[in-house]
Amino acid sequence: MYKKLLFPLILVAFSLPGMVSGAEKVYTRAHCLEMALTRNPSVLASAERKTQAEWGKKSAFDDFLPKLNVDGSYTYTDGDYDIDTKFFDVDESRNNYSVGLHLDQPIFTGFRLTETYNLADIGLKVAVAGEQLASLEITFQTIQAYYNFLMAQKLERVANAAVTQLASHLNDSEQFFKNEIIPLNDLLESKVHLANAQQDARITASRTRTARMALATIIKEPLLVKFNVEDTPDMVAMTSDIETLTLQALETRPELQQANYNLEASKKQITLAKSAYFPTVSLNAAYNRFGGDSLIDGNGGFSDNQDFREAIIGVYASWELFAWGQTKHQANRAAAASREADQSLTGVMDEVKLEVQDNFIYALTAYENIATAKIAVEQAQENLRMNELRYKNQLATNTNVLDARTLLTRTETKYYRAVYDYNIRLAGLARAVGVSSWKELNVN
Repeated sequence: MYKKLLFPLILVAFSLPGMVSGAEKVYTRAHCLEMALTRNPSVLASAERKTQAEWGKKSAFDDFLPKLNVDGSYTYTDGDYDIDTKFFDVDESRNNYSVGLHLDQPIFTGFRLTETYNLADIGLKVAVAGEQLASLEITFQTIQAYYNFLMAQKLERVANAAVTQLASHLNDSEQFFKNEIIPLNDLLESKVHLANAQQDARITASRTRTARMALATIIKEPLLVKFNVEDTPDMVAMTSDIETLTLQALETRPELQQANYNLEASKKQITLAKSAYFPTVSLNAAYNRFGGDSLIDGNGGFSDNQDFREAIIGVYASWELFAWGQTKHQANRAAAASREADQSLTGVMDEVKLEVQDNFIYALTAYENIATAKIAVEQAQENLRMNELRYKNQLATNTNVLDARTLLTRTETKYYRAVYDYNIRLAGLARAVGVSSWKELNVN
């Protein structure tokens, strides 16, 4: 009895979707963004750059603190001469050992340490802005790839529908030709249109696969794994104006923040270059031991009235008086770099304004095209239906039907391009303003 039930159960199991192979994954836009922002190498690399800047700032602060060093030396002297010093007699001991412990504390460096620390702090701010920039860029690339994938699917569906309709039309044409109702050239024309449509369908299918792989690359999914995405395009009109968005972009764009930080850093570099004009002052303390053996206890080379220990503390100053104008040259170079940074800031501002303008205009155009394209699709569908009906009653020509099919394909293509291009342009506008979503755009 159990054997009789086993075979039907196996058939049922293999007939259920997902039993033999895993069910196809369906990702939402939010899920794709989450995967991209946590997996993409560009985002992860920007986080590591920020970590480097954090350690660099800590390292720059350490230069303010005293440093403890230890050193040692060994000298072997060979000769018949006799040299008496305060600490040892070379002729008495040819093996000379020394070890020292040194403490160095900078007091004044001509503002070099201060400006170096400030530059490290600015470098951290640049890295933070760079991390924000990487997140914004990957967010835009993900949304762009997401809707390009959806668009490719829709265009593939349009192409397949054209193949189905033209195949049906060819069947009607063959029947009419057999009955000598239409000439041979009409039949050939129908076959050519079907062949062209089949080629277009294969091309659109390839584009769908490449669009899926492009999205998979960004979200770091295996290229050959099949998955789908939710078709939830935004169809709401924008409520922002170009002036408000431009002002918002000038405040939030990470590129502008980086350009401002670079300008600030260039001014710090001028002060850093001029630090050589000032003297450097430091506090130094040392404790040294000398000896004629490896124990460095004074034995083997010191007399009873000689001290094998030495403690030193003092303040030392150094001032470079002449270096052939090198400091001036470095300061002039830093000043030129500062002027360059100022010009770069102006250039970035111009680019930001232009990007906002472009994406705003294209987004408006795409949104306006959605309504007209939707009406045009309905009209093209009705036009094809009427021509097919008239053709079957020989009130329309073969060319009328083929032209109507071509018109519908072209109109549906424009409609889907308008829908998904609008969503891509919204993402581009958000990227141009410096926010992660177009819903964060300021309204007037």
